[in-house]
Amino acid sequence: MIKAVMFDMGGTLEDLFSDEKNDKATAYSLYRILEKHGIEVPYEAEPLWKIVGAGIQAYKKESERTQIELKPEEIWCDWGFRDIPVDREKIKEISEEIAHMWETTFYDRSLREHAAEMLKALKEDLGMHVAVVSNTGSLFQVFDTLKKYGVRQYFDEITLSSIVGYRKPHPNIFRIACAQANLDPSECAFVGDTLSRDVVGPRKMGFGRVFKINSFLTPQKDIGKFDVEPDYQITDIYDVYTLLKKERESEQ
Repeated sequence: MIKAVMFDMGGTLEDLFSDEKNDKATAYSLYRILEKHGIEVPYEAEPLWKIVGAGIQAYKKESERTQIELKPEEIWCDWGFRDIPVDREKIKEISEEIAHMWETTFYDRSLREHAAEMLKALKEDLGMHVAVVSNTGSLFQVFDTLKKYGVRQYFDEITLSSIVGYRKPHPNIFRIACAQANLDPSECAFVGDTLSRDVVGPRKMGFGRVFKINSFLTPQKDIGKFDVEPDYQITDIYDVYTLLKKERESEQ
């Protein structure tokens, strides 16, 4: 029997979108943070972000290869600002502020339609353990965003790559989430928007059910062939509840 449902955050519980407008907004938001903290750099906002952003994209590529997540101070000092003459101790001090800004500015984020009703039903009707398992470079952004959406109360655990040091699909991030739930993977369902992270990882761990829902990120992250399939391909996230409820009823 499925006793827990674990969700990816961006692209799954949330709709995401990013374009040139977001990139430009990130450039000026970063510059304002540096100005606020009295950190001088020899570039204006957009030229600065062209260099810093390239470093962050290089880090993203490397972290996807290694499936290891660094702490915000390592990401921004050693990758983002590595080619910028700047006081690295000051960057280290504000690295979480920068990481939080990047997560919420580089992407437009909104709670996916029917997600709140689905979470409420999983908790109150099915009595599920509900968790987030997310790749993120910020320590606190996911917590803050769930609270902003008014759904934080539905989550028993939140497992983040920035805290545990492993990125999906690394098995350790799923092991940690299952250990926190005190459940075997076979008793858990996972819901995500990518084959490469959210189906490959749970399948290798032996999760009882895997759901996939497409997002803006899906075609970017699922380049290539993957010899895995979800149990359910859904278009409405509320179907996580309705499908698990049908399974529960058929077991009784």
